Amino acid sequence: PAANAEAMQAEGKTAMFVSVDGAFAGIVAVADPVKATTAEAIKALHDRGLRIIMATGDNERTAKAIAGKLGIDEVRAGLLPDEKGALVEQLRASGAGVAMAGD
Repeated sequence: PAANAEAMQAEGKTAMFVSVDGAFAGIVAVADPVKATTAEAIKALHDRGLRIIMATGDNERTAKAIAGKLGIDEVRAGLLPDEKGALVEQLRASGAGVAMAGD
């Protein structure tokens, strides 16, 4: 089961183990669909010299799989909303121009 879950995460899915009466019953995988225009938008930002950071609450394996498909430069995974806000403030304090989409 663990190998199956890891394979699902490598595809950009979040794997959840299911049990019935305390016994393993299976794995359920869910994924947020990536919009068809996302890779193109990221490329356009790169063409303007911008660096893209994905700040997500998802696990690192899932986040890196998606980031790799989209050409995202850096992944910060497992973050709570407050931690994402702190990252934005840290980047601003360093003098970087910052824009954020999402929560």
